[in-house]
Amino acid sequence: MRKNKPALAGLMNSDGNGTEGHSRNHPAREIVRRVINSLGSEQTGGDASLRAAAGDHLYRELSRWVGPDGCHALFTRALAEARSEHPSLNEVRLRVGSEPYIGGVAETVVAYGDATMAKSLESMLVHLVELLGRLIGDDMATKLIERSSFASERAHLNSHRKRENA
Repeated sequence: MRKNKPALAGLMNSDGNGTEGHSRNHPAREIVRRVINSLGSEQTGGDASLRAAAGDHLYRELSRWVGPDGCHALFTRALAEARSEHPSLNEVRLRVGSEPYIGGVAETVVAYGDATMAKSLESMLVHLVELLGRLIGDDMATKLIERSSFASERAHLNSHRKRENA
């Protein structure tokens, strides 16, 4: 019998039914926060902008592995799931072929505030990680996401070193 749970196993709220809410220390949330933190020094703006940039980054990186259509489908599903918990996401749009991929964030921050939007976008990204884990397995999802984050960190460090040496 298997005793260890997968890293991204289904989230449970305090009543244990798994339907709503996310544990603050759940592995999916920790993975999302690592991605956000890896981009933190590169971004300007508030917390919602940083989380939207993390979503854009994940879209670009994961599209290389699951294809742009598959990645868009994952994001669309994650956004739909997060909207049931966070009405502030109702005005957020996913824009294939556009930069940024996640649109409507600035306008929604004006209406709901930066902290609310940051929480809402982070929830969407947690749903994304969970969906990816269900699709390809938790271990593989974790590896793909961590590789994309570390690649971003390495590129940032290399660019910073080149500027220092110039």
